[in-house]
Amino acid sequence: MANIEIIQGDCLEVMKTFDDNQFDLVLTDPPYGIDYQSAWRTDKSKWKPKIANDKEPFVDWIPEAFRLLKDGGRLFCFYRWDVQNEFKNALEDSKFSVKSQVIWDKIIHGMGDLNGEYAPQHECIMYATKGRYEFRGKRPTSIIQCQRVQPEKLLHPNEKPIKLLRKLIRQVTSKGDNVLDCFGGSFSTMIACQHEDRNFTGIEISPEYCEIARKRVQEEKDKMGLFNGLNQ
Repeated sequence: MANIEIIQGDCLEVMKTFDDNQFDLVLTDPPYGIDYQSAWRTDKSKWKPKIANDKEPFVDWIPEAFRLLKDGGRLFCFYRWDVQNEFKNALEDSKFSVKSQVIWDKIIHGMGDLNGEYAPQHECIMYATKGRYEFRGKRPTSIIQCQRVQPEKLLHPNEKPIKLLRKLIRQVTSKGDNVLDCFGGSFSTMIACQHEDRNFTGIEISPEYCEIARKRVQEEKDKMGLFNGLNQ
């Protein structure tokens, strides 16, 4: 069974306490610099607290992520198309090899400028490595289709679907590998790791979201236990 660790705190401080070369994968969704607070057609008071450090693209964690990854370690970083250079430059400055842009096709588009821009239906994921990593199975393609979480079911304004995260995790890790998420949010990466039998460490500055994570991990354990019991 996967080991799960939830840490409440500032990732820049928490990451400094970890030893070098202990993670196989960093999979994270950092603040993009959009000062996000509420979703379209939802209660404006729903998303509290606001996302921390979201005034500009937040890249200060990247050098520590490089240190914490094993040789050959992998990184997936969600980002928005108009801040690509900030993230790419920060990764390369930290000695990462930026290998690919992965596109998440959400199937259902969002809102934005209804009359002046294309309806947004995708998000970008930067894939980078610490040194050389070769895929162990079939080479993945750069577009992944997975329907976004419905607005009424969101636990966090930028929540990613577990199905998408599980697919990313399977593509570049094996059972028992160690996965780090520096910006836990709703901790969907944690749930994905539970299902894929990967060890998980998640950091989140908000105590409210950490409490959500603790409830989620226990609820998922109960569900998985019930499912396993039904198949015995």
